[in-house]
Amino acid sequence: MKRNISNSGISRGLTAKRSNRLFIAGLTALAVVALSATSCRPQSDDLLSYGQNDVQAYYDANSSFAGEFKAFWTAMNENYGIWDFEESFGTDWDEVYRTYLPKFEALDDTLKHKEKVTNKELLALYKQITDTLHDGHMTLRVKNLHTGTYITLTPHIDRVARERGTRQTEESQNATTLDKYQTPDVPAAYRALVYDATGSDDIVIDYLDSTVHRVNRAAKAYIAKVDDAGGPDETNDAVYASVQALKAATDSMMNFFLMPRSTLSAFVTIMRPLFNDLCTKYALTSQQIGEPMLPIEDMLAEDMVKTIRFALFEGNIAYLRLGGCGLTGHMHPVHKQKAIPGSMYESYHLAVERVWHHWFDTIQTLHKANNLGGVIIDMRNNGGGYVLDYQYLLGALLPSGGWNSHRLRVKNGIGRLDFGPITPFTVQTYEAEHEVINDRPIVVLSNTNSMSMAENTTYGVQAQPNGCFIGTRTFGGLSALNPDPEAYSETYSGAFGVNGVTPIYGYIPKYVCLYPNKNGEYKPVEGYGFEPDIECPLDVNLWQTQGRDNQLEKALDYIKEN
Repeated sequence: MKRNISNSGISRGLTAKRSNRLFIAGLTALAVVALSATSCRPQSDDLLSYGQNDVQAYYDANSSFAGEFKAFWTAMNENYGIWDFEESFGTDWDEVYRTYLPKFEALDDTLKHKEKVTNKELLALYKQITDTLHDGHMTLRVKNLHTGTYITLTPHIDRVARERGTRQTEESQNATTLDKYQTPDVPAAYRALVYDATGSDDIVIDYLDSTVHRVNRAAKAYIAKVDDAGGPDETNDAVYASVQALKAATDSMMNFFLMPRSTLSAFVTIMRPLFNDLCTKYALTSQQIGEPMLPIEDMLAEDMVKTIRFALFEGNIAYLRLGGCGLTGHMHPVHKQKAIPGSMYESYHLAVERVWHHWFDTIQTLHKANNLGGVIIDMRNNGGGYVLDYQYLLGALLPSGGWNSHRLRVKNGIGRLDFGPITPFTVQTYEAEHEVINDRPIVVLSNTNSMSMAENTTYGVQAQPNGCFIGTRTFGGLSALNPDPEAYSETYSGAFGVNGVTPIYGYIPKYVCLYPNKNGEYKPVEGYGFEPDIECPLDVNLWQTQGRDNQLEKALDYIKEN
């Protein structure tokens, strides 16, 4: 990539011939100086690459806390894409260096005296530095050179938790399941006429629940049979002991299923590895009692969609809720994930397609008949995902051919404010023939936990003449990611270091997203997010006592009134 290098004063006013002679002589002199300078220290004057495991770039960082800080500071200085934005908040990155370098040098003195540098101490120091930064995606991993372990910093999560208090937790723990809206317990105006849903968490919970109970029953039956026959003997003693252990393990796991289903979802990430460990440890034992246990597939547990729900409400209002922006993996012909025939994931994969098509096809049918009331896209507590998901959400309601959503800016050199040209960013819209919904209200529901691609979808709805955003301010993590170190030299951004290899690793945006403000200027909104058109905090008491969702009901009322 070309870089602008200023050579002011070197050849000004000279003839070309004289300039060339001076240039050659200058190169010779520089070579002598370079040889003498680099022979006395471990680093050369070459341009170092912090975007990979560059030996010179991380030389001091492997043995010195001060060297580690210098590598971190320089990598951020060269790669972080919103220093102009940070400066508007008063951040002085040079002052950070002057202030904190002595503190890390003090840690080196601690090491020399063989005193312990704790992870807590190191974490606190880096938090002081990063807490003021506004990027909504950045994750840092720093090696404690004393213990050999890594600390992890997520300034964006810490900032939102600090600034928004209990709202973030309340919104994440009280997400509607629509269960109540299929019963007579709510007013008829809010009832779901049609409901269709699937979720990887739901499938995992159902499988765990049924399998654990089946295995537990079989273990009890085997133990009772042996006991009735006079107890274990030399032929079945080992099996009996293993079955007892399996029963005890499943007894413990069954306690999970005493919790409400809405609460169980939060424990899936804990339950799955526990269950898979049981499958491995007791593979033979479970077969011996006639109830073999199959581990839960990684593809199912790691799928980004998590949950997808369609409902058709009174007034022909088509509602879609998405737990994560992972539809591309199920819908796009190029990116479609290959599921093993007969696997749990294949069943889920087909169900995701079915639910999305139920929503989309319902909109097509109703709009063609001039009977569509409006559309609700629910992105609450959605952590983001594929940019290509745009075509299956708002893009499924817009004309084919793409939509110019916002603008992008990339780093274009190692200078703190070296940026490439600002370019328009066109999101992909649905290419197959479909109805364009520009004459009915489109509402997006989002909240503090709506992040990244969920926020871009929120902005997209808000930017439409017939769009409205109801809920609370979004998270504030808008910029695009691509942490591939091989792409580092293209934009000097995306990531620095190698996770778990270099003593410093940073996961930072590759492309900074810019959105128009009230004056028509394109600016970042990192760390802040988007404000709703209609502010409507979740009524936690209504949800917890009646299972009702005031934000959803507000959206339904808005569409009927407009």
